[in-house]
Amino acid sequence: MQQQVFPVLGDEKELPLYVIGIGVEYRQFPINRPSGYEFPQFLITRRGAGKIVINGTEHELTKDSVCFIPAGCPHSYQAVSEPWVLNWVSFSGYESASLLEKWGLNHFAVHGGGDRMQRIIGKAYYTIKSDKLYGNHYASVHLYDLLIEYRKLADNRQSELSSVNTAALADVLQYIEDNYFQQIKLSTLSDIAGITEQHLCRLFKRNFRMRPMEYLAKVRIQHAKEMLVFSDKSISEIAETVGFPDSSYFSAVFKKYEHIPPVEYRSKL
Repeated sequence: MQQQVFPVLGDEKELPLYVIGIGVEYRQFPINRPSGYEFPQFLITRRGAGKIVINGTEHELTKDSVCFIPAGCPHSYQAVSEPWVLNWVSFSGYESASLLEKWGLNHFAVHGGGDRMQRIIGKAYYTIKSDKLYGNHYASVHLYDLLIEYRKLADNRQSELSSVNTAALADVLQYIEDNYFQQIKLSTLSDIAGITEQHLCRLFKRNFRMRPMEYLAKVRIQHAKEMLVFSDKSISEIAETVGFPDSSYFSAVFKKYEHIPPVEYRSKL
């Protein structure tokens, strides 16, 4: 079923990143924009195939391809294999242009391997649909995750990783994102990756300059920061929600990474 939403914007416009429009499982119809579109867009092909024309050149968009169209870039696109089904998002925010420029990404491009970006767009969509009041605020975090994932796809250094290692890391990262609030052991992560604990630690050190459990802690802290900003939950409730055994340990880990306790972090907002 086609699903898309264009959120009604209020103070979201003050966020560094926010969703303008978003769709999942969207059957795409032909589009012609000789003057481009006001906002940058990602088109990720789920099924079928399409083509996009930029400066008179056709580019094929096949399953799991990621197409980035910068703001103001004249283009047209249409299906070449029906149905052409997309996950897509357009976005803005006071940091959107500067991040794209800083990372060298503010140009048209097509990359493969967009399966994780599809999932991120899905999370952002259902976050907006399920929370009418703060959904777009929470989706701002997913947008940042989306841009980081796109940066990785566009970074040629990623080609140095073997396909086996890339798949192993992707599975572990997705498991952490989906289950960070549970008690997770290193042995569980290595089983998911299908490699030894030592090998998994080496992969994390090589790619993220940290060990898997440190990465897990940072994911938990990131979600805790969202709750400190957008919820009225107590510190102990937040600690339990994101997977810490008690508030004291949570506060210690939070201070390690953010350099202030969670209570002070909340009071500064």
